[in-house]
Amino acid sequence: MGICMSSNNDESEQKKRSQMIDRKLEEDSRRLRRECKILLLGTSKGLETVLPFDTDVQSGSGESGKSTIVKQMKIIHQNGYSVDELALYRLTIYKNLLDCAKALIGAMRQVQIEPESEQNREYSHFLMEYQIDPDPHTPLDSKVGDAITSLWKDPSIETVMEHQSEFYLMDSAP
Repeated sequence: MGICMSSNNDESEQKKRSQMIDRKLEEDSRRLRRECKILLLGTSKGLETVLPFDTDVQSGSGESGKSTIVKQMKIIHQNGYSVDELALYRLTIYKNLLDCAKALIGAMRQVQIEPESEQNREYSHFLMEYQIDPDPHTPLDSKVGDAITSLWKDPSIETVMEHQSEFYLMDSAP
């Protein structure tokens, strides 16, 4: 007799399940209304390392500020960076610093200009051979900072910078 009829328990379970699905759909709808999509044009050089969170950002050309915007959004909207993320950025900064110094030394050699002081010639060789430790918690050798500071103050740098159109130096270089 009761085979064709559903029980009250089945109906209440189905009703609860339906209400749960409706709530989930409503939550998703509210979340999507708050979501903002941004189109950043240019190449994606380095952007993949800056996007540790789920985002729908289209990317573009290097050194146009895209990663800076994404980093600022993370700081503002996601409570900044963890200690480990900061350590990884420190490693990137060390690498950029050394890459700029090596580019400058390479440009000096390209235009056949030597540093005026013997110490800066030695610093040039030291910097060209120096390798950054891949451990993000290892501090940069203080000699690297001394070498770059001294080399940047060398009078020959002014002459090298007159040839700036002949070599590449990052926008963030001093």
